[in-house]
Amino acid sequence: MNSNASLERAVTPALTIQYNTSVTGPWSQTCWTRAAGYILPPTVTELTQALAILKDTHTKFALRSTGHNPNAGFSSADGSALVLDLSRFRDMELTAERVARVGAGCTWGEVYGWLEARGLEAVGARQVQVGVAGFVLGGGMGVFPNLYGTGGGWGPEFRVNAHAHENPDLYRALKGGGTNFGIVTRFDLETHPLRPIQYTIDLYSPDDYMDINKATAAVQMAMEEDPKIGLFTNFNDGVVAVGMFYADHHPAASSPSASASAFTPFHDLHPRKTGTALPTTTGTLLSLTRVMGHAQDLPGKRAITSVTTRVSHDLYDRVYLCWTRVRATLPAGCVLHYTIQPMGTAGEAGVEVDAAAHRAVRTMAEMVEALARKEGVYLDFKCMNFAEAGQKVLGSYGARNVERMQAVAEEYDPEGFWQGLLFGGFLLRES
Repeated sequence: MNSNASLERAVTPALTIQYNTSVTGPWSQTCWTRAAGYILPPTVTELTQALAILKDTHTKFALRSTGHNPNAGFSSADGSALVLDLSRFRDMELTAERVARVGAGCTWGEVYGWLEARGLEAVGARQVQVGVAGFVLGGGMGVFPNLYGTGGGWGPEFRVNAHAHENPDLYRALKGGGTNFGIVTRFDLETHPLRPIQYTIDLYSPDDYMDINKATAAVQMAMEEDPKIGLFTNFNDGVVAVGMFYADHHPAASSPSASASAFTPFHDLHPRKTGTALPTTTGTLLSLTRVMGHAQDLPGKRAITSVTTRVSHDLYDRVYLCWTRVRATLPAGCVLHYTIQPMGTAGEAGVEVDAAAHRAVRTMAEMVEALARKEGVYLDFKCMNFAEAGQKVLGSYGARNVERMQAVAEEYDPEGFWQGLLFGGFLLRES
């Protein structure tokens, strides 16, 4: 490797411009911590060489594909560790069987656009800037979770010589197991014919929270019968945004569409609708996720947390009241919002705020969990991609699954290199 190539692959504080670019790469400023350096290998061979050096020198390291997770230390590090940046693994290839082979450094916006040009789509994130690797390994939830499943619920093969017929134990552990078992440099994604999607985002007044929650629960129940429905209900400062999505929409149909009847509970609220953030549009996953994305050019420190429950509009009403109380404790400039994101029989609430209000985020999660337990609708599952760093995500998968993951880790990493040197993440050593 010549000296110029070395400079391109290893970035230290001495390389001021490149170093600052690497530091500020993550989506959330919470993760703009100054690592000892950044390694950007372009090939599997050089990545393997870098890992060998880290192992020999007992150097801690963090993994980054695109850096969308806002938990500090997951795809970022301080001066005691390096960051292995996989952003150069960006190849995309479509096999004769229409399997999309996608590099770990790709974003879903790039993948959606590439597939759409070929009349295809795949299960992916709700925002274009989310990385493929984090979404898949974290079991991410897409726009239509009931249609094809979650990010960790599909994918015929990972490029670690693990699939359903070879090393199936490792294959199973990787699906939702995060970064615990190694580095995945390529994902083989199952594709589907491109579907037309109808979508809209309407705005309502928070004063009507009881009717909004009732409508949310009604549509959530309808998702059990119609997997083409997608929904989110977001409570923010002074406004409630409701995203309503329907797959396989055919605008030329003469009869009332299924997409219209699916959201009748919200259409009945029309007199109290305060506006429309996104008029009814027929598009694709790419066009939808483009308008749903949180742009990185809006600086801010962010934190998230996750609670999973069964459907209950009574619980949702109590969550709203908790939210109003917690918001009152926040310093000026902090924004606390939460989203009900239905998936099958479980709803998920995610919260983002400025780092100064991390305590408020945890308090919100604790209050919602206590209410759900009291009502008997709490589900002990936490979605990795929406969880706060202190939450025990792997433990929420159940004791049997944790034992399976530990067995896989012992088989493929008997020396404990991975658990010993990974800087952060939802790791087995903390489960």
